[in-house]
Amino acid sequence: MKKILLLTFSLFVITNFSYSQGCTDLFFSEYVEGYANNKALEIYNPTDAAINLSSYSIARFSNGSTVADPETATPAYIISLPNVMLDPYDVFVVVVDLTDTADWDTQFDKPAWNGYNLIDTVRDIVTMDPVLDNSGNPIVGPQYLDGNALFGTEYNERYDLQGKADIFLCPDYATNRTMYFNGNDAMALLKGKELSMTGDNILDVIGVIGENPENSIMQDAWVSPEGFWLTKDRTLIRQPQETAGRSDINQVVFSQGGTFDGTGWDSWFKNTFCFLGQHVCDCDPNPPTDGFAGDCGFNPNTVSTSNFNTIKFEMFPNPLTDSELVVKGDASIRSVQIFNLTGQMVFNQKYDGQNQTIQANLSSDLKGFLVVKVGFENDAISVQKLVKR
Repeated sequence: MKKILLLTFSLFVITNFSYSQGCTDLFFSEYVEGYANNKALEIYNPTDAAINLSSYSIARFSNGSTVADPETATPAYIISLPNVMLDPYDVFVVVVDLTDTADWDTQFDKPAWNGYNLIDTVRDIVTMDPVLDNSGNPIVGPQYLDGNALFGTEYNERYDLQGKADIFLCPDYATNRTMYFNGNDAMALLKGKELSMTGDNILDVIGVIGENPENSIMQDAWVSPEGFWLTKDRTLIRQPQETAGRSDINQVVFSQGGTFDGTGWDSWFKNTFCFLGQHVCDCDPNPPTDGFAGDCGFNPNTVSTSNFNTIKFEMFPNPLTDSELVVKGDASIRSVQIFNLTGQMVFNQKYDGQNQTIQANLSSDLKGFLVVKVGFENDAISVQKLVKR
């Protein structure tokens, strides 16, 4: 039987809706919506005890639906997690089960990348001229033919999503469609194998149940306050101070005023897989500090949870239309680094730590969405987004 959520809530149910408390139950720590079927969800155990994942499931609310059909339905929009014990402060990575690089005739069959992508010079799709970095060097990246990723014989870990998986789920789109999410689908973590009529077994939601942003805001995805896509062609990483999932009815259900603007998440460029496999959270008394972000450019796992984004800074103008960016911090600035959408560092400058305001001169050729990382005393680091026009 279909479970239709929140269409007939009584006032009693609304006022007594329960939701997750900090460090007590599983939540999503990462979301990957990349090229074709480069789709993954990372689940984090914030408790001090191992948890059996078989008591949990993932649900997809497609295109503004309030319905998530159970695994007994065909097609299903809920998938159970396996009988695996997830250790305290550890993560479990779920990737859509499309691994055969020979199957790429349709969008549903295209494989998740395996690190053997053919890497060559990235070219403008109109002029075919090489795309250059800030130093005038050609940018290299995955190659495509008629919209299909090409694969070679040389392995590159940066492009390996399959290698990050703890399990592959939903191999057949016709049978179970849970892991085939797109930017306008709300993804939920449930306790149990089916959605309860009241929704009281929802632990976390990415997006908003019952909202299709294509209709509500005329976008293919939920967006940040700055208007950037969050749930399409992006990787989202839960910030360390977030210790529980979003499950309050007023936050996650459209008919009850729910919204999603990326609060509590860091948004990274398309096909970013290098943060998968571990998570930094304030629930953990001994959070990981080594990290393995590789070529991502900036790894939040190498930043102590006690000094990440604790010092505020301003940037102006933002959007930046010329070359002169002013950065003003609440403490003396020791360094400024700027990264583009490919993770490349396009600006790197150290300072003497005597001034709270500095001026960075960016190349006039630099355009688009950028990430600005500012270093302060005692290894404190803060990050913000910048648009360069």
